[in-house]
Amino acid sequence: MTDASEIVPTPDAHVLIVGGGTSGLTCSLFLARAGVTSTIFDQNRSILKRAWLHNYPGVDSVIGTNWLTNAHGAIDKVGHATFVEGRVAAVGVAENGYYVDGPDGRVDGDYLVIASGQTPTPFIEGLGLETADPVQPYVLTNIVVDRWGASSVEGVYACGVVAGHPSQAVICAGSGANVAVRIVSLLRGEFWVDHDEVES
Repeated sequence: MTDASEIVPTPDAHVLIVGGGTSGLTCSLFLARAGVTSTIFDQNRSILKRAWLHNYPGVDSVIGTNWLTNAHGAIDKVGHATFVEGRVAAVGVAENGYYVDGPDGRVDGDYLVIASGQTPTPFIEGLGLETADPVQPYVLTNIVVDRWGASSVEGVYACGVVAGHPSQAVICAGSGANVAVRIVSLLRGEFWVDHDEVES
């Protein structure tokens, strides 16, 4: 297992992640393991708090609250991430990227990742993102993205349910990882994949 001291530095960048469910946390973990910092804004209302996860291959069934706790612990162990709990008041374009106005004030970043689940942030229209009718029930809208989670606005990504992925946790986790891989690859100028080396 790679620890924080073994992480190869990535060119400086900061990623703002709105939503701390499966996709947002997985995105942050992959970014952290590449040495990219992120701030995760979350209201602690993930539907995982009411779920049992039975669909992670090779992993015993786990209650969603335990998965969230374990994911937070994994991110904390690597470092490079800050959690901000509470409602986001505004999201917008900054001088050299984007900003999120959270409960503790404004945070600026180079990239913005929307991982807000069934209920998209109320700021989508202000960002000029292309949206589409949702593909599953109980979802209000979907952000149109390409295969890497990139939206119609440069530097803005979406993952998980809000990006049209099914609400199964394993699928949403993969979409968050996918976005992180794309951002890190752009920063490094070459395709990046996070591999663990087997300890002998």
